[in-house]
Amino acid sequence: MTAVTAPRRRKLRQPGTRIVVWLGLAVILLWTLAPITTMVFTSFKPATEIFTIPPTLLPDEWTLDNYVTVFTASSMPEALRNSIVVGLIVALLTLTLGTSAGYALARLRFRGARSISLFILLGQMIPLTVLLLALFQMITAIGFHDTVLGVAFAHLVITLPLVTWMIRNQIVAIPYELEEAAMIDGCSRMDAVLYAVLPVAGPGLAAAGMFAFLQSWHEFVLASVLTRSGQSRTAPIALTEFSSEFDVDWGATMAASVVLTVPLVIAFVALQRYLVNGLTGGAVKG
Repeated sequence: MTAVTAPRRRKLRQPGTRIVVWLGLAVILLWTLAPITTMVFTSFKPATEIFTIPPTLLPDEWTLDNYVTVFTASSMPEALRNSIVVGLIVALLTLTLGTSAGYALARLRFRGARSISLFILLGQMIPLTVLLLALFQMITAIGFHDTVLGVAFAHLVITLPLVTWMIRNQIVAIPYELEEAAMIDGCSRMDAVLYAVLPVAGPGLAAAGMFAFLQSWHEFVLASVLTRSGQSRTAPIALTEFSSEFDVDWGATMAASVVLTVPLVIAFVALQRYLVNGLTGGAVKG
């Protein structure tokens, strides 16, 4: 491996190659940050400045009126609370069910385990719109239509398959001898899982929980079908309040988008170490 990677490293250190790499990274960074930067600065512009010709990035007159509109003249505060509740329920249920299923698929030996693992991922290949009618009927039949619980249960369809697979790979990467040592010391299998396996898989579980929360946080299609009133409407749905058939309040829309994005950025910065470790853990063995 050293003989193969050494020429590549020497090639990467050449000035021409480094310039190309840095230019490529600069283009990707610009492409990624340009929409976010435009969104943030537009949220501080008065309505008369948003479509000025020629367009400007920075506002000539900074204003917080758009944020005042979001928090005082819309249902966004209640929708944010609903999104937080739904996201926490989804993360909790996904981790509970995904950890149980992932452990069974990783440790228990039974016929069809490999096929079941692959079948779980099959759900990720099906377009969400295909499942809309069936989910709507199921959620309505159990009486959870237009409730945060109904939205949370529907979001499990998105989060549970991939999280189960992620946790299964995390547990596969943990040596089984760790559990055996705990059971030799007198622990039951459940104790071995609780006190030996789960602490080691902690970064992966944190990443899985964060992934489930984020998927629920920005989901729009299911929430738009399963909610009707403000008591269950989530934040992505509340964004549509700022547009009508003939007009769009772009300033308030951008301000609401910033409000919707800030919690995600804070959560990512706080948990990025666990997210990276969790997503890469189990990548070698599995």
